[in-house]
Amino acid sequence: MPGSPSTGPQDGSLQFEITDFSDARRALEEPPAGLEIARLVRPTSWDSRRRAPLPTDHALGGRTLQWIMSLGPDSRPVRLANSIPRIANEIAERWHDAEQTTGYLMGLLRDSRGGRKGFPSEIKRELVALHLLARSHRPGSSP
Repeated sequence: MPGSPSTGPQDGSLQFEITDFSDARRALEEPPAGLEIARLVRPTSWDSRRRAPLPTDHALGGRTLQWIMSLGPDSRPVRLANSIPRIANEIAERWHDAEQTTGYLMGLLRDSRGGRKGFPSEIKRELVALHLLARSHRPGSSP
């Protein structure tokens, strides 16, 4: 019988099976029967290499606020501070050492690990501006 579940529709349309969302998720997360997990090459998880989160990761520290206010109004990383306070805190901690600061900023701006999503363009612009500002304060560098 044309169009019956056993033979599928004859008009070229697709036939779908109604399924439960949790069953579908489980099917995606679990390997097919008989497949050995040990043989799969899984992407490296950076979670195990990251430091444990600190309560201060979600708020700007006092030193960070002072550092931001010490910068000229056009140099202040407002979007970075609002979106990713952890990174703003890290930059503020290093700011006294231009070499350490530029190294940290280059590590943020370059994808040395591969597969990073990257920063939104406004935040990336702020990071580049901070990098240039820190470089201009490095001994022996030209502004």
